[in-house]
Amino acid sequence: MQYKIMIIQNNTCEILVVRHGQTQANKQGIFQGQLDTQLDDLGILQAKAIAQRLKNIHIDILYSSDLSRTMITAQEIVSFHNELTIIPTPDLREWNLGILQGQLINDVKNNTPHLLAIIKNEIPDATIPNGESVKEFHTRIINFLTKVANDNLGKRVLLVTHGGAIQRMLIHTFGILSQSNIRPSCDNVSISSFKFTSGKWQLICWNDTAHLENLTTTQTIAL
Repeated sequence: MQYKIMIIQNNTCEILVVRHGQTQANKQGIFQGQLDTQLDDLGILQAKAIAQRLKNIHIDILYSSDLSRTMITAQEIVSFHNELTIIPTPDLREWNLGILQGQLINDVKNNTPHLLAIIKNEIPDATIPNGESVKEFHTRIINFLTKVANDNLGKRVLLVTHGGAIQRMLIHTFGILSQSNIRPSCDNVSISSFKFTSGKWQLICWNDTAHLENLTTTQTIAL
């Protein structure tokens, strides 16, 4: 679904959401969560590509997760928007995965499958040791999203954040997915767009990566 610029009415807020560029942890299949990982060489090229894609689109305000991989992606975007200042916030951080952070997905699958099941099956009140429950993560992201939308009616807001956070926004818009289904992909530096009007949410665009057609890409994990 490709992003198209929409006309914003006074009672509407458009939320553009961009996932950060690729990291080595993405490439290696490591749970990052709130670890402060860096973009790799491809991730930097991806960040430059999304910056080019958005350079002619008016943006009223830009919030970013305060982790390095999102902030660097946001910095590439504002290089074409001198009027913008990045507003960093921990509210847009990825899911805090506690003791799973830094571990290979395959190792977690083999050694602690019950913890992997919390992530895969969306068990609301189950908590990763030293981390957040699904419910806590979802509440943090959606409370921030709703406040930003209500505070910025008539404007276009850009959020630079993480794959898991963007999937929470999708679930908030559509509802909980059946356990027999797989959450839709959210690729590195993809664009997704949501419209907030009179207290209601609508998905406008999901996982647009047209700006990456000339780059070598790899399949990456959501968290």
